[in-house]
Amino acid sequence: MSEQDQASGLRKWANLQRQQQQAEGAVDVAAAEPVPEDTSPLLTPTLAAVEEPQTVVPPRPKIPLIVVGLPGSGAAQVSKVKARLEQWSALGRSWAGSPDDWDIRIVVAETTDLAQLREQYSRWALWISSDADTFAVMFRTLRQLHERGGPRRLLALHEPHLPRQGLLNNLREAADYYLNMELLVLAR
Repeated sequence: MSEQDQASGLRKWANLQRQQQQAEGAVDVAAAEPVPEDTSPLLTPTLAAVEEPQTVVPPRPKIPLIVVGLPGSGAAQVSKVKARLEQWSALGRSWAGSPDDWDIRIVVAETTDLAQLREQYSRWALWISSDADTFAVMFRTLRQLHERGGPRRLLALHEPHLPRQGLLNNLREAADYYLNMELLVLAR
């Protein structure tokens, strides 16, 4: 048998294998490629199944949330904000989603580029603690935001036990009356 007859026989065998594989639903990648003429009859083509491409869903982009009023900017502060968002989510506030949906960015009110940040980001929050001096500190923070071109509307992020009457309402009303800023305080 000549080399040409051997190669022809090998191609026929490979085509038959491919047809059988296609009938079974698999694709024979090796048989789809032509067999070189100088292939030794001792070599047999390898069969490889092509895997279905898996659908990869890209992760949803995180929603930036700029938070002012925190005493620092480390991971502990970000965790506080995420914990509060998680509490709201557990209360059925669908807008809060999962805490991992948010890209929490801590900003100090003294920063010089507040106007640029306001143009770039639409979601802002004011962290309100329950210290004795909170009203004065938070009002000063709001005033700095106002003077430096910061946002005019902020979500009030506060500890869950802080009542709406008193500090939260007073701060909301002072922001509105003196600074023309809206402080969104959520009811339970």
